[in-house]
Amino acid sequence: MNDTPWLKRLEVAEQAAARLADEYVGADVWLVGALAEGLAHQHSDVDLLLITPGPVAGPGSRLIQGIRVDVRAVSRSTVHEWRTLLDAFTVTRDDIATFRAARARLSDLTLLRTARPLAQTPDQVAVLEPGQRATYQRWALADRCEAAGSLAEDLLGLAQAGLYPHADLVWAQLARVVAQAETVAAGAALLGEKWLPSLLSSNNARFTPVPALPEPRWVSAPAHSPFFASVQVRVADALLALWPTDAEPEPVDEAGLGGFGWLPQRYGDGWFLRRGDDRVPLSDGRMRGWQQAAARRAHS
Repeated sequence: MNDTPWLKRLEVAEQAAARLADEYVGADVWLVGALAEGLAHQHSDVDLLLITPGPVAGPGSRLIQGIRVDVRAVSRSTVHEWRTLLDAFTVTRDDIATFRAARARLSDLTLLRTARPLAQTPDQVAVLEPGQRATYQRWALADRCEAAGSLAEDLLGLAQAGLYPHADLVWAQLARVVAQAETVAAGAALLGEKWLPSLLSSNNARFTPVPALPEPRWVSAPAHSPFFASVQVRVADALLALWPTDAEPEPVDEAGLGGFGWLPQRYGDGWFLRRGDDRVPLSDGRMRGWQQAAARRAHS
C-alpha cells in the first residue's frame, strides 16, 4: 500500500476532529475502521466516531479537501454498553443469547477495536485495553466460525441436491470466511473482505492472495469428501491459537464426526463440533485428537 492515501486522510481526519470538537463541546472524536488500522486507497472515505455526553443529532457526512468524512455520533452511555460486551467472553452452549447480542453488535465492537483518539497528537493510542482486545478477538473469531458453520450446512444441502454450480459459489465464499478467521486469530480486526490481501501479508510480501481451498468433488460429497478436511484443520488451528491446550490428544470415537460439514467451535464452557443443528461437546484432549485426525485427512 502506498502511504500517501493514508497520510492524506489522516490529515483530513485531524482537521475534521478539530472542527467537531468546536461544534460539540465536551465530545471526543475517534478515528475508526480500516484507516485507523493504516489501510487506505485513493478513494477511501474517512470514518470518525463522535462520542458525546448525551444523544445528539448526527452530523452526517462532510467533504474536506475533496475527501468524504463520515461521522457517526454516539453517546458515552452507548459506548459503555458496547464495552460491557468486551468484559468477558461469556457465551455458553446452553445460553447463547449473549452471543447473538455480540454478533448483532460486532460492527460496533469493531469500531471500538480499531478506535484511536484524534486529539491533534502524532501518537494514536488504542482505546481498548489488552484484555478487551483479547475478548474482541474471541467474539470475532467465534462469529467467523459460526459463519463457516452456516456455509458448511449450505454446502451439505447443495451437494446432496446436486446443485454443484451453487455449491461452487458457497465454497469460494467459505474460503474468504476461513481467511478472515485466520487474520482475526493473528490479531487483526474483523474488517471488510476487500482488505484480506493486506491483512494476510507478512513483512516480506506486499499483498497475499486469499488461500484457495482444494478443488471440491461434489459428486462424491458428502459420502467421500477429504477436500473438506482443509477447512476443518484451518478453523481448528485458528481456534487453538486463541484457546491453546497442552492436553494429550484423545481419540474421537463417534463415527462420522470427521466427515463433510463438521466444524469446531469454542465457547466459554468448552469445545464442541457442529454440523447444522447437531452439536457434540469435546474435551481439550478430544479436540486435539480431532484436529490431528483432520490434519492427516488434509494431507492424505
